[in-house]
Amino acid sequence: MKKHTYIHAVLGAALIFSVTACGDSGGDPTGSTSNDTPAATDPSAGTTDEPTGGSTANPTTVDPTTGPDPTTVTTDPTTTTVTTDPTTTTDPTATTGEDPGFVFPETPFEDYTQIDRHGAVEAGTAGIAAAGGLGFTPGQDITIRDAYNASNPVEDAASKWLPEIAKSIMFFHGALDDDLIALKLVPASFDETVAQAGPVILPDTIKYDPSKPTAYPNGRALTDQVVDITLAAVLLKLGPNQPLDLLAKLPLNPPKNDVEFLAEFPYLAPPHPGK
Repeated sequence: MKKHTYIHAVLGAALIFSVTACGDSGGDPTGSTSNDTPAATDPSAGTTDEPTGGSTANPTTVDPTTGPDPTTVTTDPTTTTVTTDPTTTTDPTATTGEDPGFVFPETPFEDYTQIDRHGAVEAGTAGIAAAGGLGFTPGQDITIRDAYNASNPVEDAASKWLPEIAKSIMFFHGALDDDLIALKLVPASFDETVAQAGPVILPDTIKYDPSKPTAYPNGRALTDQVVDITLAAVLLKLGPNQPLDLLAKLPLNPPKNDVEFLAEFPYLAPPHPGK
C-alpha cells in the first residue's frame, strides 16, 4: 500500500503540468419661380441688395401714392432666423481623453489558425496522452495533442477521441486507486467514471443550464476549484459521502487566487510584475 502522501504528489503533478494555454439641399436657381417684379435696369432706380424676392435698396422706386408693389415679397423683420449654436456642435474628430475601454479585434474567423482549445478543464492535457504528457513517461510522443487541439467539438461528440481518453482514465485509476483506498475513499469503476465525467469533457465545451445552480461543471466561475472537481468526477464513486466538491475541500490546491480578482471586465487579476 502506498503512503498517503503519494496522492498529493501525483495530483500536484497533474495540476502543475496540465495547465496550458465589438449644406442645404437647394434646388436649381434657374428653375425657381418668383412673383417679384424684375429689378430696375435704370441706374437711377438703384441696385438690388438681395436676390429677387428681397426688398430694394433705393426707396425712390416705391410710388408714394400707391405704396409698395403688392406683388413684391419682402422679408418680415419679425421673423427669426434659426441658426445652429456652434457651442452645441460635436466635432467627430474631437477626443475626450477618456479611456475607450476594451476594444475587440474584428479579424475574420478564417484568418485564424486553431492551435488550442480549453472548454472542459484539462480535457486536452489530462485526458489526452496523460501518462506521457504529465511527465510519468518521459520521452513519450504527445504530438497527438496537437491534432486534438486543432479539432472541433463536433468530432468529440462523434467519439473520435474516446479511445484516447479511455486510456488516460485507466492510467489515472491504475496510479491512484490504491492511494484513494488508503485514504478511505471509494474509487469509481471505469464505467462510473465514463458516466460521471463523460458529459463534462465530451464534447470539450463549457456547458451551462440556466435552470440549475451556477457552479462548475454547470458554467464556470473564476473562483471554482475546477481541477479538483474534475479529478473527483474521474476518480471517485460520487454519492452522499463523496460529493463532487470533496477534493476541492482538501488542501490539494490553494483555496483561492493569490491576488484578488477584478470587479469589472476582464475580471482576471493583474499579472505579476516581471523580475
